[in-house]
Amino acid sequence: MHARHIRAVLIPVATGLLVQCIAHAGEPYPARPIRFVVGFLPGGPSDTIGRVVGAKLGEILGEQVVIDNRAGAGGNLSADIVAHAQSDGYTMLLGTGGPLVIAPIIGQKVSFDADRDFAPVSKLGNSMSILAAHPSLPASNVRELIVLAKAKPGEINYASSGIGTSNHLAAELLSSMTHIKMTHVPYKGSGAALPALLGAQVKLGFGPLLPAIPHVNAGRLKALGVTGAKRSTAAPEIPTIAEQGIPGYEVNSWYGLYVPARTPQAVIAKLHDATVRALALPEVKERLGRDGVEPEGSTPAQLTALVRAERKLWTKVIRDAHIKVQ
Repeated sequence: MHARHIRAVLIPVATGLLVQCIAHAGEPYPARPIRFVVGFLPGGPSDTIGRVVGAKLGEILGEQVVIDNRAGAGGNLSADIVAHAQSDGYTMLLGTGGPLVIAPIIGQKVSFDADRDFAPVSKLGNSMSILAAHPSLPASNVRELIVLAKAKPGEINYASSGIGTSNHLAAELLSSMTHIKMTHVPYKGSGAALPALLGAQVKLGFGPLLPAIPHVNAGRLKALGVTGAKRSTAAPEIPTIAEQGIPGYEVNSWYGLYVPARTPQAVIAKLHDATVRALALPEVKERLGRDGVEPEGSTPAQLTALVRAERKLWTKVIRDAHIKVQ
């Protein structure tokens, strides 16, 4: 093609792109609906926090926040989608420790870099797990469990929702801090692990707090402790593991709001302000509390510090326990 013809084609295209960029740069944010990608199926805590916070963000920002459930690979699929989205503030990620901390440590192949591809906005909250036992296990608290496990190394089997999940790592951290040995029996999700514990196929298990409470109240399970730094408001009668002679023990599933890297700072600041306001609302605290989530906002820097601390902790636990993806 003749050079004059090439210029005739390229100049209008370039001009159009320039006008488009100027238009986007000048438009108030947000000017259209925002996509909030959640890496888990509807119905669980991750989906609930996404929908509750997303709805309030939409009210505060004056634009709809649309939840996009993209379940798969323990949250890695959703992280991949957001990592490769446009950095314009119109795609957000409900970030969790699975893809952003654990996946690279246990050797999962992912097409994103947690540090390079995301910009933190704010922490959203925490949810803790429960350490529960079948009534046939001769231990009613963590101290008794430790004594029993040391007397019978490797004989106590425990359920988790899968290799490398927070519940699996909670057990490995307990074993590491107390120098005990237990046998891991992974299941495909907490929905399969809880029935196994109720049926005495395993004698011990770490899992979501709220689904276990009715079984504890009915005497079908024994609550040995919760994994948070403080007792849960949903079950304040259950002591923490830390207060039973293991100071410093804490395992929480945390949730954070992220956008693609290189999103303008003004957009991040606006999202952060709206998020903190949403989390402070009484109705948000009450609704999330019903799903065992304790709202907690943060600065972007605080969320980054949390991820670094988690990475340091779990790298050691995972390597010492020789945990690898299968």
